[in-house]
Amino acid sequence: MFARSEAREGKCEVCAIFGIIGEYEQKEAMRAFELLRHRGVDGSSYMAECGLFMGSHRLAITTYGEPMAQPLVSESTLLLFNGEIYNYKTLAAELGKEEASEAEVLLMGYRRWGRELPSRINGMYAVAIWDGGRLLLFRDPFGKKPLFYRFENGVFSFASESKALVRDGDRMDPEAIPCYLSYQAPLAPRTFYAGIRQLGAGEMLVYDMKTITFSQTYSPLKAPRLHQRETEIVSLIENALKEAVRLRIPQKVPFAALLSGGIDSSLVAAMAAKEGAVATYCIGYEGHEKYDERGYAREVAAHIGSAHNEVILTKEGFFESINELLNVLDEPLADPAAIPLYFLMKRIAKSGYRVVLTGDGSDELFMGYKRYYEFADIEKGARLKHTNWLTNYFRSNFSPNKEWEWYKRVFEGSLLFRGTAEIFTDLQQNRALRQNIRDNNSLTAIEPYRREFEKSGRKDAADWYSFLDLKILLGEVFLKKLDRVSMVNGIEARTPFLDRGVVEIAFGIDGKTRMGETPKHLIKKLAASYLPPTIIHRKKKGFSTPYLEWLLEENGLGVIERVQKERGIFHEEQMRFYLEKAKQGHFKQHIFSLYMLCKWLETKEGES
Repeated sequence: MFARSEAREGKCEVCAIFGIIGEYEQKEAMRAFELLRHRGVDGSSYMAECGLFMGSHRLAITTYGEPMAQPLVSESTLLLFNGEIYNYKTLAAELGKEEASEAEVLLMGYRRWGRELPSRINGMYAVAIWDGGRLLLFRDPFGKKPLFYRFENGVFSFASESKALVRDGDRMDPEAIPCYLSYQAPLAPRTFYAGIRQLGAGEMLVYDMKTITFSQTYSPLKAPRLHQRETEIVSLIENALKEAVRLRIPQKVPFAALLSGGIDSSLVAAMAAKEGAVATYCIGYEGHEKYDERGYAREVAAHIGSAHNEVILTKEGFFESINELLNVLDEPLADPAAIPLYFLMKRIAKSGYRVVLTGDGSDELFMGYKRYYEFADIEKGARLKHTNWLTNYFRSNFSPNKEWEWYKRVFEGSLLFRGTAEIFTDLQQNRALRQNIRDNNSLTAIEPYRREFEKSGRKDAADWYSFLDLKILLGEVFLKKLDRVSMVNGIEARTPFLDRGVVEIAFGIDGKTRMGETPKHLIKKLAASYLPPTIIHRKKKGFSTPYLEWLLEENGLGVIERVQKERGIFHEEQMRFYLEKAKQGHFKQHIFSLYMLCKWLETKEGES
């Protein structure tokens, strides 16, 4: 049996979990635990016993107005849970206790179904269960809620963010920088710290006081194939998405929806508006019209009748946000959209909203990127009978542009599509870094995903594109960004497109139908009943910002030169090449990736 050491009552939902199995110092454990308080400012509770520390911080959402109930204890079993379980009422009825809370449903479900519990859950979550000398950790299938861990000297610890696990003298993982330059972030299980690992999306870890084992709890590749006609498939998607939106609208706290004016966020906001009043938010940039989408957002807001709000990000706000964001993220993240999104979430939080709906996931599930169609076309080159000359030509004539790398892969027979998140190719890294990066080094990080895909027996390019981007672009970049910038502002971000029902429909569609002739054609047909044609057929922009212009105007890229002088990470000539190209507006993503890496390294250097 356990005894609760401290509990400050909070009308809240758990949004950070932390634990230690093994010997620890109480003062150090509390210091680490407090580093996560920003994720749940409404209340905290922990249990501290010999060889065991378990704690949580909470933010009021589903259980708003109710007392704090975590860590949840039943006999020799203890549960910590961060997130939302959207089908918990259905599970509660199945378990015979309809009035149970989400945490109680998880604990009862574990007692009945054991390690099969995650397969029954629809939601976003990170869960820890301590069961009589055995610890289980598992995350939701798409990586919406984070979970990090470290194991050394017989002590196992875990936390919702890596900052709680960092120790003085921690070394950087030597493979972190190449992985980051390839994919915008270190991929699970890797982090920038050699001693800290992250649990992968849809993964379970079991620690039995001696060994650690891993298993996958879910794969979208197992979704059964659909055999309906296209019109019926569109109807299936619509019904599933409507239900996903409905389930994510909170009943006890105010919510808002992001509205860029693009089809995905607009469709989610339109469906939410049919459930009741909704507030929408967009961001803009005065004097930078080519990045500004406020006009489209206004059109959608007027069409759906939302209470619309516009937020302006200035150059000053941009640089202030970067400095704050570096601490929020814990590690570099090469997605420039993190900065305006962080700024926007701050403004939404000041208006009192605790839940925000987003359109994340649609592009990856329903073929929304132009690059998918480019790759599908380039892959046809692999069917040419006589490619020796072309293979030798591409090996002998290097170009710094990504298209050169794509054709080289096709003609040498290596894997072409390595994710939409990919920025630096292996050869670009080898030329940029004073570190030997062998050709096809980037395949190492995604090899587990490729094995899983091949084992599934699927062959469609659309399935591979979608699956890998679900794992990397979403799980390691977009959702990581979304979690950090929302939680630090006391907001829970919810993504209806990443409902399991919607995802399984997407992976049930055959590749030809899912791809179609143009990006996201199925979603465009669905949206015809909800949005104006000007929004449905507008050119895709993405969450673009004038970041490069501002960095150049304020000599922000000088941090790359300063870090180079101190650390000598790069080949001088190649570093100069990228800095010169930046002035011409070229290699923008490469430049931002280098900038965030060097900014983070300089910040860490200043802290030590």
